[in-house]
This record gives sequence, structure tokens and C-alpha cells, in this order.
Amino acid sequence: MELFRKIRTETLLIIVLCLAAFFVNNSALSTDGEEAKIVVTARDIANTGNWMSPTMNGAPCLSTPPLAAWVAACVERVYPDNISAQRCVSALLATICCLFFFGVARYMERRRGFAELATMVFLTCYHVIYMGRMVSHDVYSITFIMGAIYYLMRLFYDRRYYANPHKWRWALLAGLMFGLSFLGNGIVTFYALFLPFIVTTMVLKRPDMKGRLWPLLLTTVVAFLTFGWWYAWLFTHHSEVTSEVLKSQLAPWITGHVRPWYYYWRFFAEMGVWSILALAAFFVPYWRKRVSTKRPYLMSMLWVVVALVLLSIMPEKSMDDLVVLMPPFAMAVASLIYYYIEGRPTDTWGKMLFQTNGFFIALFIFALPILIHVFMTNHRLIDMGTAICVNVLFIGIGIYVVVSTKRKEMKSVVKGVMLLFFATECLLFSSIDELVTNSQHRSIGLVNTDKLLQELPIYHNADESLRMELVYEAKRHIHDLDLKDKEAVMKALPCLLVTQNSLNDELPMSILNEVDTMRVGVFDDNRLPRSNSHYRQELVNHVSVLRLKAKEMEQDDVEAVPSNSQ
Repeated sequence: MELFRKIRTETLLIIVLCLAAFFVNNSALSTDGEEAKIVVTARDIANTGNWMSPTMNGAPCLSTPPLAAWVAACVERVYPDNISAQRCVSALLATICCLFFFGVARYMERRRGFAELATMVFLTCYHVIYMGRMVSHDVYSITFIMGAIYYLMRLFYDRRYYANPHKWRWALLAGLMFGLSFLGNGIVTFYALFLPFIVTTMVLKRPDMKGRLWPLLLTTVVAFLTFGWWYAWLFTHHSEVTSEVLKSQLAPWITGHVRPWYYYWRFFAEMGVWSILALAAFFVPYWRKRVSTKRPYLMSMLWVVVALVLLSIMPEKSMDDLVVLMPPFAMAVASLIYYYIEGRPTDTWGKMLFQTNGFFIALFIFALPILIHVFMTNHRLIDMGTAICVNVLFIGIGIYVVVSTKRKEMKSVVKGVMLLFFATECLLFSSIDELVTNSQHRSIGLVNTDKLLQELPIYHNADESLRMELVYEAKRHIHDLDLKDKEAVMKALPCLLVTQNSLNDELPMSILNEVDTMRVGVFDDNRLPRSNSHYRQELVNHVSVLRLKAKEMEQDDVEAVPSNSQ
């Protein structure tokens, strides 16, 4: 029996939506800390050719799985200092993740249109869009774990649909996916995404293990060979850092940003426009009697609950971790949407939920033209002509959603949401990041515009933390320097010195009396404004030139880089 009917048309639609979600205007968002670390490591690899012992800012970087840095280094060699090219890799991986998700949804429910609908919901989740637009370890681990789930489902259930299930092929590919996931981001995604899936499968859709034990053994062996060689190499050549690597992998269970168990209490809100349906999906006794896609609904809800419990018992928590909830949540919401598409609800609660969801989405859409006028047109982020065209389009989509809600046409509501996201990603994403841009932003990379400063090495106070965003912006190493060690300071001259306070507060008087100083300026590498909770004071730094004191002249403080430079 052919499982994937009209797969070419459906796959083409998904790819088009992925192009808008991940590729279009992919350089618009500001670089974050994780992205800076990966790119800095990639630059070191590309410059030194040291692939097996990667460094970050010249220091060994062995505690993090290397796959993301290796791929980024390959891109760096072909397209140096091109963040858009780096993010295209993440976009490609996110697209593959969506295709794997589509395949998993097809195996959970073979009704026509369900997998396509679930993938559309998945593609309109904020976490998924962000994951595909930034260089990160997560996009590797989640994509390959989703691939492992897909190939395991083929291994377990292909016999129901195909005369020749090719179990050894799927076992080999599943093992390869597991290994690549561990090379991408260690064990966290395996713990939070795959283990809940296994628990769910064993409870609600137990596979037939007859003739599958040896292929599963092959999966395990291939997985260990794919990622295990790296850790074996580390133990052999860098045995002294093995404990550090293990501590890094176990950090989420031991140390880190320890949060209370209820930290994820608003997890359903991470579904964005589908938040109301996501919260309503927890009324399992109501829906299990009504939805026709009962098996994927119950499986996805159990998957969500188990994953949420496992995430909550980890001491270290971050809202970014909730991206692992998006696949099962998307299928749960798709089950409710499919119920409304199949027939109009007759009970009062079902009607109220349908109308509340539709009018909430419409209200959000109608608010967008106002927000565009206040935050974008008034600040000249987009021209008036573009603003008028976008506003007319959004108002039209809003009216379409309202009419569809009144007519109880859920499929049309979904189409309106997809059109909204498609238009936003294509027309507004290039300006969205500027909405929260720090008006005082002044990159430390400006020192490279002066040829004299370009030739000087850069140091920073070893007693202060160094953010990798500074190294990323400077496009060269920033070395540690102990300012209490006079001999080390004098040996480093002439140099650029990065400090979080003025030189008078940082350098001992015994050193100040023997060096000439030239103030280059204060640089704020925060992309977000001071009012934002993610603003970091460590990214605000003084840069000065230190030279041996010239007896024949006094050096006054001067501004080497214009203060208005952007």
C-alpha cells in the first residue's frame, strides 16, 4: 500500500513555507551568545586547520560536541565572515527537520491532510522559526533526533504498509541519526525529545518487535560508532580534559541556571497563535470522545506531558528548551484543527472555543497595522508605500479570518495564518530586528577601521569576564592579561586594552606611570536596548591603547574612532 499519496505536492508546499520561514532575510536577527561562540570556534579552525582539537579565542574548546563548529568552519573557509551563509546551514537543517516531522506525522495518522496540517502548525511556532534562523547546536540535535524517530517508525511499522520493509536500511539510518545528534549537542535532546517519544510509543502504540532485535542492535552499534570515536579520541589525546567534558555534558543535571520545577508553567503560550488550542488540548476526556484522529492526539498529548515532566525535573532550565515540545504539541493542535475541519461542532463549548480561537487570531492580525505604524513607519524602518501595501494585506487577511470563523471554516482560518506568517517573513523580517535595536550600539569591530590599531594585539582584564560576542565583533583573538602583573603588562606593549571601567580604575598606578595611554572610546556591543532584560553590562567596554612612555612628548587622550560611527 502506498503510504505517501501526493507526496510531491505536499513536500513542495512544505519546502516553499520553509524557504520563507528560514531562508528569507536570514541575516536580519542579531547574533546571540551561542552563535558567537560557534562562529568564533569556526574561525579558529579555519585559520589554524586544527579540526581535532578546536579552540575558541585561542583557548581549547573540547567540552562542547564539535559538529556545529566543524560545519561552520567549512562555511567559513568558503564564505569568510558571512553570517548569512552560516545561517543557511541552520535553515537547511530546519527544513530537513520539518520534512522528518512530516514523515513522523504521516506514520502516526494516515488521513489525508493531517500531516500537512501538523507541519503547518509546527512551522508557525516561534521557537522553530528562531531555531532555523540562528547558528546553534540545537538545530543539529533536534533535526537528527527527529530523523532517528522517523527511521525507527519505518523500522517498526513499515511492515504494515510495504511488502518489503527494508528494516536493515532504516536501522542503519536511525543509528547514524542518533550519532550525529550526540555530536551536535550531547544528550539533552535525546533525554527531552526521544525518551518521551519512546515512553509514549510503549504505552499507546507498542511496536511489533518480531525480527527487530538484531536491527536495533545495529542501530545502537552505529550510533556509538558515529559519536563514540570523538570521545575515544579525546580520552586518548586529551585525557586531562575528559572530566571537564563529562562535567559539561552533565551540567544541566548538576549546576547551571537552577530554576524551580514550575518554571515552565506558561509553556502553552510558546505556541503563539495556537496558544488557545494548545491549552484546550489538555481537556483529554472531552477530546478523546470527539476527535477522529484519536491515536495521534493521545500519543502527542502523552508525549508533551512526559517531555514537560522530564524538563521540569532538570535543575537547569531555559525557555529555549521548550523547542522540544513543539513537535508533539503541533500534532495535538493539528488533531483539534482536523476535528473542526471535518465537521462543525454542535456542543456549546466546542463552538465557543472555535470562535474564541478565530477571533483571537483576527484581533492579533488587526493589531499589526497599528504596531507597524507606531514602531516601524514612525521610526522610518520601512517606507510609507511598503507600509500601506503591508497594512492593506494584513487587514485583508484579518477580514478573511473573521469571515472564515463566522462560517466555521477552520481550513480557511489555517490558510489565513499561513499567509500571515509568509507575508511577515518575506516583507517585514528585514526590519523587525531594528525594532529592538540599541540606539547606543557601537561595535568594538570599529577599531579595525584604523590601520594603526589593526596591527595591535587586543587584551582584556583577566579578572573580568569576556563575552564571545566581543571576539566575534572584533574578528580576532582577545587575550587575557593580568593587570596586576607589571612584567606581563610591559611585555604585551604596545597593545589595545579592553576594560569594563576606565584605565584609572583598572591599571595600578605603578604601571600607569610608565606607559602612555590613548583613549580609543567606549563600545557598547549590546544589540538590545538598556530597557531589555537581556542587556548585558559586560558588553559595554572601554578600549585604550597602551604604549611605552615616550620621554620626549606627552600623549593626550584622543578619540581614535568617531563617536557617531555605526
